[in-house]
Amino acid sequence: MALKGGLIPFDHEGDTFHTYYKVFGDLKGNTNPPLIALHGGPGLVHDYLVPFADLLAQNNTPVILYDQLGNGRSTHLKDKPPTFWTIDLFIDELVNLLRHLGIEDAFSIVGHSWGGILASEFAVRRQPEGLRRLILTDSLASSSLWNRANAELWQAFPDEVKAGMMKGMSDPKAFHEALLQFHAVHGCTLRPIPKEYTDTLDQVFGENGDPTVAMAP
Repeated sequence: MALKGGLIPFDHEGDTFHTYYKVFGDLKGNTNPPLIALHGGPGLVHDYLVPFADLLAQNNTPVILYDQLGNGRSTHLKDKPPTFWTIDLFIDELVNLLRHLGIEDAFSIVGHSWGGILASEFAVRRQPEGLRRLILTDSLASSSLWNRANAELWQAFPDEVKAGMMKGMSDPKAFHEALLQFHAVHGCTLRPIPKEYTDTLDQVFGENGDPTVAMAP
């Protein structure tokens, strides 16, 4: 159960935005540093990372999830140009979250996909003294190698899937359809497909989705 959650003010370049977060467990008086999970994308949301909250029951590790700026329940900024969405922006948001929750002296991070890039850049650029563990899952160190590896996997799929994957966010509809087929083999293999997974993609590709951040890189 999410014991705490809400919106955190995030001041940036004279504007105030808000970051939506959830805390599973008690951050005070706990012997284990809390774990912050950074979602992928950029442009997705925290929902599909909820299974990390099982760590609370398994070893009493508090878990923090949040929607990065521009996504989910955090402030959306559809009028911002691609140049606004920098790695340092998302690092500043993460630092703001740590300070607001009072855990900057001791915490761990797990980053999935793009979240792993963000976590790595945070560690390198800011060298946070409170970082106890850095876990990278399904992430990448080189976008060129990532793209090459994906292209190799695409070869086993029908031409329309390969074409949709290659188009990427230049054709969101075709990309979404291709992504669902691709991930059915190389991503989420659970059946039935969890609602948290489909809801996460709908935040970008759905009728009321917002692809602003996903289209920025």
